[in-house]
Amino acid sequence: MIKHFRFLFFFFLMRVFSSAEDVWIEGTAQPKERITISSPVEEVVEEVFVEEGDNVVKGDVLAKLLSKRQELAVKKLEHLITKARFEFEAVEDLYAKKIESRASYLEKKAELGSFEVDKELAENDISERLIKSPSDGVIVYRLIDPGESAEKVEALFELIDASSLKLVFFLTTDYLDQLKVGNEVVVDFPEVTSSSQGKAKLKFIDPQVDSRSGLFRVMFEFDNAEAKIKPGVRVRMKVPSES
Repeated sequence: MIKHFRFLFFFFLMRVFSSAEDVWIEGTAQPKERITISSPVEEVVEEVFVEEGDNVVKGDVLAKLLSKRQELAVKKLEHLITKARFEFEAVEDLYAKKIESRASYLEKKAELGSFEVDKELAENDISERLIKSPSDGVIVYRLIDPGESAEKVEALFELIDASSLKLVFFLTTDYLDQLKVGNEVVVDFPEVTSSSQGKAKLKFIDPQVDSRSGLFRVMFEFDNAEAKIKPGVRVRMKVPSES
């Protein structure tokens, strides 16, 4: 741990750039989200609908696990529900005319309700076997192929959402009084050749200063809707001057 914070401190010293008027500090650009998509059940993969690099939106079906048994169960229950509903409605009519007993009426009602619950559970099992994207983003890793067996909670895909970036910097306490959540700063991406400069909004200031390095962490949000900036590139922040 001590070595880690010593590294951060020397990293900070090496990554401060200054000119006659401006001070720039270098940090890291991270995606808004990085999500590992796993299988909720143990089952064989029937189909995969995406490749690495594909853009997806929330709710898109990425893969389908085998669900033939569950689909047959739903069909069987649909027939049982049709029969049970017919019998229940007949008994209900006779019960209303005081011909059939209350016990028979409640028995048929419970039977119909039980079949309907079983059908809902079977449909839920089918839904679990459709692997859907939990967010908008890009598939960066596809880890499974049709015919392979997926274990429960096994990773199937990895997705990143880079529509906005998290820009993380480690600063000395000299800058504590100059930064407030909501402030905007100028940032620059040296590895991007065109339109690399923009503004980022401060979203988070670490409430704790590391006692070993004297650094605290800040995180800015940068709008990247046009996906011009790739996560992982270097980013520099122009340090705001004291007012």
